Amino acid sequence: MASPHALQARGLELGYGERRIISGLDADIPPGRITVVVGPNACGKSTLLRAMARLLAPTTGSVLLDGRSVHAMATKEVASVLGVLPQTPVAPESITVADLVGRGRYPHQGWFRRWTPADDEAVAAALHATDVLDLADRPLDELSGGQRQRVWIAMALAQETDVLLLDEPTTYLDISHQLDVLDLVTDLNRERGVTLVVVLHDLNLACRYADHLIAMKDGRIVAEGRPTEIVTESLVEEVFGLRSTVIPDPASGTPLIVPMGRHHVDTPTAPAT
Repeated sequence: MASPHALQARGLELGYGERRIISGLDADIPPGRITVVVGPNACGKSTLLRAMARLLAPTTGSVLLDGRSVHAMATKEVASVLGVLPQTPVAPESITVADLVGRGRYPHQGWFRRWTPADDEAVAAALHATDVLDLADRPLDELSGGQRQRVWIAMALAQETDVLLLDEPTTYLDISHQLDVLDLVTDLNRERGVTLVVVLHDLNLACRYADHLIAMKDGRIVAEGRPTEIVTESLVEEVFGLRSTVIPDPASGTPLIVPMGRHHVDTPTAPAT
């Protein structure tokens, strides 16, 4: 079982160059649960995840892992606890699927530790879980977008960390594989206790899979909590600018957002005579 870890943001200010994206943000990620971050484009959700993953240094404030700033910790120490799948990962040219997934074992390799049967097992399990085992010997750049995405997820799984950050892991996937991936990370959480933080665009999928939902807009957290407690028609309109009806999902019982659209056609009236 994974060990619980405290991941927190305190007074975060984040941006790119002179452009400020997030200011004064505090967040607590519930250990051993699935947290999903949602919000409109450019609201700061991926920026927040990048900071938590130590890929973006805050201007002020800090990201704390078990009370210590992740930016003050050694890279390998962070990587042994916290895995990350960024939105647009880049792989070396011509690398094979198996070699890329094997790089997820990097945090487990010490100065004198060589590749072991445990590493082979972790890689094989990750390839199997993401349904890419038959692609193990193929070069990554020969695969479709959806296949590549599943390979990147396999690399993150092979790292076997207690905390896993996934930035839009369902990108390029059809609805069937989207559900497969989200079922997979749910299994990781339920069976191993892995703490997950996932950025998703699809609010209905977020409501279905999240234990803890963070809704963001304009670089701030508008609401957070269990989807059944916070997702309302007024929240959807405030965050996404979308009028909707929120009903229980017949399959899961979680909130289901039915958009009404921004334009409505009134019933025509007869012309005056």
